[in-house]
Amino acid sequence: MVKEKRRFSLSNLFRQTTPKPQDRTIFTPGIQEKDTSYLLTSPVIYHIAQQSTIVRTCITQLKQEIFRRGYYWEEKFVAKCKECNKEHSSPVKECADCDSPNLKKPDAKQLEYAHTFMEGYINKSEQMFIDVLKELEDDLNVMDDAYFVLVKEYFLDSNAEIKMHRIKEVYRGDPVTMHIYSNELGERGLEGYTCLKHRNHISSSPVDICEECRSELYPIHYVNRVNGVEQYFIKGEVLHFSKYSPSRLYGLSPIITLWSNVTTLLAMENYVNSSYTKARMPRGLLAVQTRNMESMKSFWRGVKDKMESDPHFIPVMGIEAENGKGSVEWIKFMDSLKEMDYIQVKDDLRDRISAFYGVSKIFMADNSASGGLNNEGMQVLVTNRAVEMAQTIWNNYVFPFMTKEFGITDWELKLPPSEEEDEVATLRKREIEVNIAASIKNLGFEVEMDDEGRFSYEKPPPQPEGQPAREEGGDAQTDPYAGTNIDASQMGQMQEEMLSGGGKTGGEGEAKGVPEGDVREGGDEPKPQKNPATTRNKPSMATGPDKRFSGLPKDAGNENVDKRTERRVG
Repeated sequence: MVKEKRRFSLSNLFRQTTPKPQDRTIFTPGIQEKDTSYLLTSPVIYHIAQQSTIVRTCITQLKQEIFRRGYYWEEKFVAKCKECNKEHSSPVKECADCDSPNLKKPDAKQLEYAHTFMEGYINKSEQMFIDVLKELEDDLNVMDDAYFVLVKEYFLDSNAEIKMHRIKEVYRGDPVTMHIYSNELGERGLEGYTCLKHRNHISSSPVDICEECRSELYPIHYVNRVNGVEQYFIKGEVLHFSKYSPSRLYGLSPIITLWSNVTTLLAMENYVNSSYTKARMPRGLLAVQTRNMESMKSFWRGVKDKMESDPHFIPVMGIEAENGKGSVEWIKFMDSLKEMDYIQVKDDLRDRISAFYGVSKIFMADNSASGGLNNEGMQVLVTNRAVEMAQTIWNNYVFPFMTKEFGITDWELKLPPSEEEDEVATLRKREIEVNIAASIKNLGFEVEMDDEGRFSYEKPPPQPEGQPAREEGGDAQTDPYAGTNIDASQMGQMQEEMLSGGGKTGGEGEAKGVPEGDVREGGDEPKPQKNPATTRNKPSMATGPDKRFSGLPKDAGNENVDKRTERRVG
């Protein structure tokens, strides 16, 4: 039997999806607790990080380099097509995709509210915007979890639907109390729903309404559990991000990875501290063998009184001998710091911690490892890469979320690089751009420059046959030394050599094309030559061979060579 062939149609297709992989750390839907398999809670991790001098130094130096130059607003595009929404990064007069001349520039009015909001305090706690960013950076380096909280003011219509909002404050969410509200797959906004007016009301059904105001419910994404109260947040109010170990839920704290190194350093510092206080173990014991124990006991009581006033006093003990012979013996209890290699061990642990955070020794005021492969430039480069990685998190995740909630679509908020650009290199780059623009103009293109100094090129329409082409200012002169390291003094010296070399071609008569001895029109006789040569008409200074100037411009060589001082080699 022949199988019937059916005509292909989209209505005959069935849609199937790939199963989503489940996360083994998610057991129940709803509030997701952090992993406690390491038996370390968040308050303990913060306490250890605040106690360690090395960890605090690395975090502080890294934070200062990240936000050292503040932040700035940058245009997202130069021109945007209103027809196809194509964004152009260079000045154009027509869209590259649809050839539409309907273009627009970034709207500066979008930044009015953002500038007003960020120039002062951004919350009722009188915090600046940069202060909140530094708090979040500390959370990333300690817990690898940071929560960026936006306090919004909503405007609802008669049906209790959100029509618009305005950001009123910005806060930092505490990673100890903030939690993600998700289902068993880690998807947020599918398990709980709450009301905007009554955040204490929660429902598991998306079709339910608020029991108090009969309003629509919105999905829950985050919850803050503090002092027995749960605060629910909807989408767009909180941003959670990680730096070192991003995942569906939470990151992994660097302190857990460095736990052994950090606690060992703390123990070593406590050991040194106890060595210089009264509650220390004596360095050793002095044992004396004697028969007269009573006198030894009375002497020992005096020694104890002495030790209470002087903790570094060495105690003495008497031991009765059977053979009647006495001796003195020193019993050592502890080694010195040098014998225990205290400095070497501490440096090794410090290097491991600082290497994880990407902070070099030079940023911790340690100049002992300078020179060779450990030079200062290489150390600064290593730290700059760690700073660049941290700034990427802010520029690609946090700031786009913030600008979207502010309703800003034509501008981007960014952190500048920690190292300033070389001004001389910037000027040379600009010099090269101007030289390229002049060369393109000489090819027949029309060159225009906008307010930001960017050049745009356009090919003029062809002229009809028989009509002379219009001339506009002539050709633009280009600089052959644009972008090089030749300064003005060298240019002046080269020009002088060019002028001096051009004046040796001949006398006045030869320059004007009048041979010597000819009579000009009108009966004027030629003037005699000034300072006539007494010898043959051949200069004593001659031009050297052109081979020595191969690969260089002709005017760049020194042609003032005396052949009488040269000798043949070989």
